Amino acid sequence: MKLKMKTPAFMFVTLLTIVSLASAIPNPASQFCINCGYCCEIRTDPQGGQFGVCVFPDGSECEEWSFYRKCNSPQSCDGDCNCPWPCPKRIIYVDDDGPADFNNIQAATDDTNDGDTIIVKKGIYFENINFRGKNIILTSTDPKDPTVVAATIIDGNNLDSVVTFAGTENRTCVLSGFTVRNGYANYGAGICGGTWEKQTHAEIRNNMIAANTLWYGGALDYCYGTIQNNVVSGTIILCDGGAIFDCQGIIQNNTILDNPIGLIGCNGIIQNNTICDNVTAVAECGGIIQNNIISGNSGYGLVYCNGIIQNNTISGNAAGIYRGDEATIRNNIISANSPYGGLIYCYGLIQYNLISGWTEGGVGNIDSDPCFADPNGGDYHLKSQAGRWDANEGQWTKDNVTSPCIDAGDMSSPIGLEPFPNGGIINMGSFGGTVEASKSYFGEPPCETIIAGDINGDCIVNLNDFAIMAFHWLEEH
Repeated sequence: MKLKMKTPAFMFVTLLTIVSLASAIPNPASQFCINCGYCCEIRTDPQGGQFGVCVFPDGSECEEWSFYRKCNSPQSCDGDCNCPWPCPKRIIYVDDDGPADFNNIQAATDDTNDGDTIIVKKGIYFENINFRGKNIILTSTDPKDPTVVAATIIDGNNLDSVVTFAGTENRTCVLSGFTVRNGYANYGAGICGGTWEKQTHAEIRNNMIAANTLWYGGALDYCYGTIQNNVVSGTIILCDGGAIFDCQGIIQNNTILDNPIGLIGCNGIIQNNTICDNVTAVAECGGIIQNNIISGNSGYGLVYCNGIIQNNTISGNAAGIYRGDEATIRNNIISANSPYGGLIYCYGLIQYNLISGWTEGGVGNIDSDPCFADPNGGDYHLKSQAGRWDANEGQWTKDNVTSPCIDAGDMSSPIGLEPFPNGGIINMGSFGGTVEASKSYFGEPPCETIIAGDINGDCIVNLNDFAIMAFHWLEEH
C-alpha cells in the first residue's frame, strides 16, 4: 500500500514568495543600462531564448551584460566587451585605512575606463602603479594644498618605477597631487612615461617627486605631456642621467633642486621654472628655454644647450652658460657666476644681455649691477623707483634705485604681460614679459592717468611712442 504525501500549504506559499521575489529583483545589467540613461530592450534569439540589449543614443546597441562588464568589471571581459558606446565617467575613491571603493591604487586603476577619476585619500601606499594606457585622472583629495600632497604618498619601496605609463596615454590623462618617492629603476625611477619608441602625453602636475634612484635617464623619463607645478628633488643617479630626462613637452612652473643634473635632453619649452642647488641645472637641452631662475648650482647653469635661451636669470652658479655653440642668447641676466664666468665657448647670436665681466661686445649687451631685490634670499625681481613686485608682501613697492635691465631687452621681443608703465620694451631677466616685470621709471613718479597714445608710459605722447609703434607696425604674434 502506497502512502500519498501531501504538500503542505505553507510550501506552496514559500515557492510563490521565492518566484515573486526573483521577478522583483532587477537584472543588474538592465538596471545599469537604464541608470545610464539608455534604453533596455528584450530580444529573442533563433532558439527562442531571450536576452537584453542596451540601445544607445546613436542607435547602436550592445548585449547588456557585455556593457555592464565593460564598465564595472573590465578585467572580467576576456575580449568579449566590444561595445561601441563609452562607459559613463565614474569617480572612484581609494583609502588605505578607511571606507572607500578600494584600499589600494592599482586595484582602482585596473577597474577604470577612460574618463574616470580616482581620488586617493591621505596615506602611504606602498605600490608601483601602472596606468596601462588608460586616460584617467589620478589625484589626491586636494592637489593644490602642499600639506595634502606631502601626506598622500606613493612609495615604490625601491622595487621599480613608482608610476609607469604605457606611452599611449593622451593629454586627458593626469597624475596630480602625490608625493612620488623611493623608486628604483634603470629609467624613470619616479615616473616612467614609456620607452624611447612611445611616450606618454599625460599631464604631470602638483606632485613632489623625491628620493628616486636610477641608473640612467631621469626621475621622470619619456613624459611628452605638460609637466607643471611639481617639485623634483633628491634624485640619486648611479651612472648617468638627471632629474628630468627626455621630456619633450612643456616643462613649466616647477622647482627642480638638489639633483646631480636638473634637466637633460629636453627639447620642448622649458619656462618659468626655478632650477637651483643642483650640480648642473640644464644639460643638452634645445628648444626654448625662457623665464627661468637658474641659481646656486655648484656646476654649470646651462651646458651644451643650443636652442633659444631668452629672458632667464642665470646667477650665482659656478658657470653661466658653457658651450652654447649655436644658441640664440638674448634678454638674459647672467651675473655673479664664479669662478668660471658667464659665457664660455658660446658663438651664436648673443645680444641684449647683462653679462658680468663681458668684454666681447654685441648689440645691446651690458656689464653692470642688475640691482636684484634680494639675491641672497632668492628674490631676483629688479629694483625700480616706479614699482617692483614684492612676492613676500604680495604688493608693489618702490625702491630708491632703478635696475639698468628694465627696458633694456630686444626691442623686437614682445613685452607680453608687463604692467604699465613698461617703456614699450621688454625687461631683461626671468620676469621680463610677465605680470611681475618691474615698472619703467622716467625720472619722476608714474602718471596717475594713462594718456591715449602714450605707449611707453612716460606721461608724454611724442616721437618715442611713434617710434615704438612704427617698429612693430603690422607685426603678428
